[in-house]
Amino acid sequence: MIQARYSVYDSAVLDAPIEEAWRELRDIVKLLPLVFGDSVKDYRYVDGGSAEKIPSRFEFTLLPSGETGLEEVVARSETEHSLTYRMLGQLIGVEGYIATYRLRRITTEPGKTFLEWPREFGVAAGADPAEVVPAIEALTAREVATIKEHFEKRRRSL
Repeated sequence: MIQARYSVYDSAVLDAPIEEAWRELRDIVKLLPLVFGDSVKDYRYVDGGSAEKIPSRFEFTLLPSGETGLEEVVARSETEHSLTYRMLGQLIGVEGYIATYRLRRITTEPGKTFLEWPREFGVAAGADPAEVVPAIEALTAREVATIKEHFEKRRRSL
């Protein structure tokens, strides 16, 4: 049986030069508390993983549910300013999840960076696509908005 696949996408213009934004976003384990805030704990690389090693597995615990996620960075490009990661197993009704976040220089606006974050996934057996897909869409939008806000606050404080 072929499982349905779903795609979500969000993007934003960040108020930071690409080099500055990439320094903060290239390590996904450091990105987790930025986008999840108090909704995540115990985030760390596992099995000898690190920000410099590809592939690298990392895990985290979602709050308040206490569900533990295990994901793996499968690609990173320092020249393309992109990172691809995938979920291992299931979490929050999702399986077969893979995503890439990518930064692009905005040549017409020096000091600005375009962030895009497409994600593809399936809905786990027993989960309702009518609930899971909108939840992942909302999560993606919230994470992108949080990153945008982070760089706006940083710029205002300089």
